[in-house]
Amino acid sequence: MKYFQGITNVEQAKLRYRHLAKQLHPDAGGTVLEFQKMQDEYRITLSRLQECHNPVSSHFSKATPNDFFQGESPEKELLIILGKMAKVLIKKQVPQNYLRRKITTTNSSIKKDVLNEIVDILNEL
Repeated sequence: MKYFQGITNVEQAKLRYRHLAKQLHPDAGGTVLEFQKMQDEYRITLSRLQECHNPVSSHFSKATPNDFFQGESPEKELLIILGKMAKVLIKKQVPQNYLRRKITTTNSSIKKDVLNEIVDILNEL
């Protein structure tokens, strides 16, 4: 973390983003690359902060944002977050329920069979 180190809430992140955007935007003399790096870090910071305050996330982690991502790339961080969210959603039967509703509305027997197989796979996870 270069730009958002020490940020502990969303409001702080937004204020820091506005300040940095004025400095780093290419129209203000900054470079496109540096502005994009700052934006990527802002998205990661917001994601971490929202995860810490999101009730769903408490089902899969009691850790702080820094516990998750020490030295990880933004892409790896995103995959970690998505993987943990997917596990929670599957456990709560969210995708299975969605697919079951789709099964009742589709006219294709092939689609129904495929969707049923996917539901079975998700239930086994």
